[in-house]
Amino acid sequence: MKKGIRSYLAVLWCLLIIAIGAAQESEKILVETITETLEEKALTGLCFSIIHEDGTCNDYAFGFSDMENKVPLSVDHTLFSGSIGKTYAVALLMQLVDDGEINLKEKYVTYFPNVNWLHKLPNMPEITVEMLLQHTSGLPRYVFKAKVWEILNKTPDKVWSYKDRLTFIFNDEPVHEAGKGWAYSDSNYILLGMLIEKITSKAYYDLVQSKLLQPNKLFKTHPSLTRRIPNLAIGYSKMPDMFLVPNKTVENGAYFMNPQVEWTGGGMASTTSDLAKWAKLYYEGALFSKSALKKITTPNPNGVHVENKSSYGMGSFIYESKLGEAYGHSGFMPGFNSIFIYYPNRKVAAALQFNCDYASSSLNMNDLIDDLVLITLEQ
Repeated sequence: MKKGIRSYLAVLWCLLIIAIGAAQESEKILVETITETLEEKALTGLCFSIIHEDGTCNDYAFGFSDMENKVPLSVDHTLFSGSIGKTYAVALLMQLVDDGEINLKEKYVTYFPNVNWLHKLPNMPEITVEMLLQHTSGLPRYVFKAKVWEILNKTPDKVWSYKDRLTFIFNDEPVHEAGKGWAYSDSNYILLGMLIEKITSKAYYDLVQSKLLQPNKLFKTHPSLTRRIPNLAIGYSKMPDMFLVPNKTVENGAYFMNPQVEWTGGGMASTTSDLAKWAKLYYEGALFSKSALKKITTPNPNGVHVENKSSYGMGSFIYESKLGEAYGHSGFMPGFNSIFIYYPNRKVAAALQFNCDYASSSLNMNDLIDDLVLITLEQ
């Protein structure tokens, strides 16, 4: 009996040694892959986080937050997540749909019978709440107007209202007829934020804090309401000159403009670890009904293969990944690129963030995050 126990323990020990060796080899491959990517593409730094099916989280940081002073990028650094922030607005809105407070098929203007300026927006009488979620409204993108960036440059502390943002597309031609095409537009989500505040009579970011962040212990996720975000990494930019964006978008801890302009079109910053946690909560349906999750992750009729092989549901892309179908969203903010993703076949969530806005033009972020996840799963 004792001999049998010793043999059994010896086998377990050997298996443990093999497992440790495999994990070390995977870790080595991960480090080499990321280091080579940063060097070959001349990128500043990146953070990568993965959450496994059992909730175990692995966090990594490489490169520099401050290139000039060689300050390393840390897993504790906060980075802007850009349009990924739309998912927080979708979560709140879907809760209101579940509660019967909002009807997705309802014409948007019926909720605002006395807001006359809304009728200056193209297609407005025909646009439903659902179309805004799907990016099928035909509304142009206010953020592409040069005048917006001139104002941001001249008055970086300006606090923007709904109308301030959308006035830039008043009386514009629609991109397409309402409900008969697909065109990604932050303008859609500004209107959704306006609707959330109308129905709840509460400030959007107060709702984000009380209903999403605090209950789920996302303490390192911050609304982008001010130029000073806790522990914000320095971001580096190569945007075209017309946008008037400095090469370093963060100086002395302050962002070069008030990120509040983005609001429900993005409007969040977090550690990459918190972003991966958010992906797992969001895509495992912890925040709203199964029917809501189905709408979010099912390509809408006009949203099939709208970006290469990627389709669009409601506030979410549906990707054809190296691990099968996946759900997620990418994000851009001057100085930052991000992507978060969920692989339903593996019940794995991951997030990847760069503190430079030219990573997305230098490499395929979907391919890179797929590769890093595959490497990590081999540990």
